[in-house]
Amino acid sequence: MTLKFRNFKSFNFSILNGNYLNTSAMKRRNIFTSNVLFILLCCLTGALGIQPAMAQVDGQVSLDFPAEDKLMEVAHETVKAYEMGNWEALRRNATKDARFYNLGSYDSLNLDQTIEYWTEGRKIASPVLSEDGVWLAVAVPQGPREGNWILHWGTNTLSYPTGETITFPYHVAIKFRDENVSQIHFYYDNNRIIRALGYEIHPPFKEEKNNFLEGYDGKQ
Repeated sequence: MTLKFRNFKSFNFSILNGNYLNTSAMKRRNIFTSNVLFILLCCLTGALGIQPAMAQVDGQVSLDFPAEDKLMEVAHETVKAYEMGNWEALRRNATKDARFYNLGSYDSLNLDQTIEYWTEGRKIASPVLSEDGVWLAVAVPQGPREGNWILHWGTNTLSYPTGETITFPYHVAIKFRDENVSQIHFYYDNNRIIRALGYEIHPPFKEEKNNFLEGYDGKQ
């Protein structure tokens, strides 16, 4: 069985190759393999919003599907479009009704709103993405996450006019409709960026005592 991970230079990672020197080595390798597969399953189900014990997917998630190479190419171009501010490429690769989730404080944005958000962001900081990012193609056959996905993990460095830089890890889950991007889900620690800029985060209000609960012992 071969699990295909890809970075910008593209590489394959083979877990089971059948070439072991002795029985003890084989046992160690089998334990290692089981651990890797378990970790991978947790990553996949977590990224797609699926709990392993209560999966929302009927059928087996596949790591190989038709047009995988084409979708991988589109995913690379789309992420690169963000980095370079190439909005023409972003529009070319996305569907007209594409949605972009978890950017800043927004639940979701459409394509025009996303471009406006990133354009404004370029006035404050310029992003540079690391070249050692990991890419993984996943096909979900049924359920609320049904479709072809490209999962990507990387590191983003924001450079500010003051010379200050902020580096943070990120994850994106890109869903496709045919050969175009229909959804992108972004996962990163926005609070880490805010604190790195010197801002403090305070709760919106102080917790006040609820007088109407005074004397209530929890019994009905």
